[in-house]
Amino acid sequence: MPEGIYVHRIALTATANTCMFVFGVVLLLMGSLLPSLQVSNAQAGKLGSFPLMGILVATILVGPILDTVGAKPALALALVLIAVPLAVIPSLHGYLGLAGAALTYGLGGGALNTACNALVSDLNASGRAAALNLLGFSLSLGAISTPLLMSIGDRLPSSLALRLLATGVAVILLLVLVLRFPPAKRQGTPVSKLLRALNQRPVWLFGVLLFFESGSENCMFVWSSKIVADVLRTSPHRANLALVALSAAHGIGRLIAALWLHGMCGRTVIRLSTAATVAGALVVYSSRELPYAVAGMVVIGLGFSAIFPTALGLAGDHFPGETGTLFGALITVAAVGGIVGPSAGSWLGGNGALRVLWIPVASATAIAALTLRLRLTSAAVES
Repeated sequence: MPEGIYVHRIALTATANTCMFVFGVVLLLMGSLLPSLQVSNAQAGKLGSFPLMGILVATILVGPILDTVGAKPALALALVLIAVPLAVIPSLHGYLGLAGAALTYGLGGGALNTACNALVSDLNASGRAAALNLLGFSLSLGAISTPLLMSIGDRLPSSLALRLLATGVAVILLLVLVLRFPPAKRQGTPVSKLLRALNQRPVWLFGVLLFFESGSENCMFVWSSKIVADVLRTSPHRANLALVALSAAHGIGRLIAALWLHGMCGRTVIRLSTAATVAGALVVYSSRELPYAVAGMVVIGLGFSAIFPTALGLAGDHFPGETGTLFGALITVAAVGGIVGPSAGSWLGGNGALRVLWIPVASATAIAALTLRLRLTSAAVES
């Protein structure tokens, strides 16, 4: 590869990782802002749902746009939709204004997420899974930084923090506008033709796999502390160590996977990850002391951390021609799974919090089976 092309690819990949960091920031932004907003509890709950609605709507719509128009316009628009609300939220005091701002930056976040994944997949055709795991690590860093930034308190008021974030997003926008992006791969292709590409067996297998994975992840992020608190009869403060451990392991696991995947098959990584998830759940299930329960949560976090980006990388390998449409559809299905997972945990948890652990165990088993099915499907196609 000529040096100029290599440097250009690295610059675009680094920009995509920076954009994904921004998505991590806005993903948890409303939860960090709610304590400082003058709204009722009922309004607070609704405000928390608006960014998620925006993310889901944008994810559904942006895929074909990426394939027909390209990543650069999508990223630029997404960054504008994020920067403007961040800048104006400190001046908003009414519920409707805050709701509009939350929906707007949610739309930007959804477009940013899909566009970054599709761009990095296209730029790293020889190592999609590793590059997408590194992208996932950037997302984790952004998600962690939001509550940390908002917790500084008196030294950095939330209004100033938001304007600093808006300025940072604006700088990234300028970088996106300056860089030269690859042209759209399906310019002039009717959207109906792009959508027909989704009607293939491997696409549905990948969709079901990511549905289970996202559901399992979100369920454990919601329920990890509750499980430990109920089983060990410990305080909420101490039980929260389980969530901290799970979140940290989730981010670190993606960084480790980005290194492993340079010399290991993506399907092998997924199978090892599912085994680790089951092992971690068994450790938590049998724990009678907090350190062992926390250690089990670490193993669970390490286990499912690499599955989502690695599966996306495998999907990109299967369908390199319609990455935007494909990733938009798969991430949408995963988002639905992320909604279902915690609710399924509530249903199981009604008979004891430990029963929630059946969700990561069952999901990991299903994912391992789907990975085997995908391998057999690929072998049949190749033969």
